[in-house]
Amino acid sequence: MLGLTLDMFKLFSKKPEILRILRGPFKGAKMFLNPVHSKRMVFGLYEHTLNDWLKAIPPTKDFAFDVGANTGYNTYGLAHLMSHTNTRSVNIVAFEPEANRYPELTTPKNWDEYSRTKIEIISMFVGAVNDEKTVTLDASFNVRPDLAGKKGLIKIDVEGAEVEVLKGATKLLQNPDHDWMVEIHGEHLIPEVAQVFCELDRPFLIRDLPPVPLLGKEHRHLCCYWLVTMEKQSA
Repeated sequence: MLGLTLDMFKLFSKKPEILRILRGPFKGAKMFLNPVHSKRMVFGLYEHTLNDWLKAIPPTKDFAFDVGANTGYNTYGLAHLMSHTNTRSVNIVAFEPEANRYPELTTPKNWDEYSRTKIEIISMFVGAVNDEKTVTLDASFNVRPDLAGKKGLIKIDVEGAEVEVLKGATKLLQNPDHDWMVEIHGEHLIPEVAQVFCELDRPFLIRDLPPVPLLGKEHRHLCCYWLVTMEKQSA
């Protein structure tokens, strides 16, 4: 009870604090977040349209690629969820070209709560080609032979470069054991992103982000949508 009370006081801080997620699919995950920007995260309401999918899919996976990790909300939320609260070994590879700007991403990496999770933070862009600053998802998978034969989750949040990332993941996309969560920045990009999965005959849903009662809409510069893959139903 005292711990919960202290966490509630931390929500009024204006600097990053160690917090537990209180509700939603990542409930119980320990993170290093700035409460000024993270109250919806703490209460499980951030991108809430994905909550049912996140509760169902990640716990069945062995590794995740978090492309566009930013402050690490999904990185550590997925680590908590996929490891079944640190009771099984999983792999998380977080891609964030400006990782050194985000102590929220780099600080929790070696916490005891994630001791069963191998967390890598890659300070590179992800795209369609491999060069000095950019890596493809296929190449990232190929250089990690310990991931072979394992089921993965690939989350993409790259502010308009979604198709470029998918172009560099042609082999991963062909494996139905991997599920995808792609944030689409702008309605105009939905057809191009959706076509990638249509050509693979891969079922998916497109989710928008309705307002939360009383709280209203999340503040965003663009209307965002999410493509999430689904299990193919038997005929």
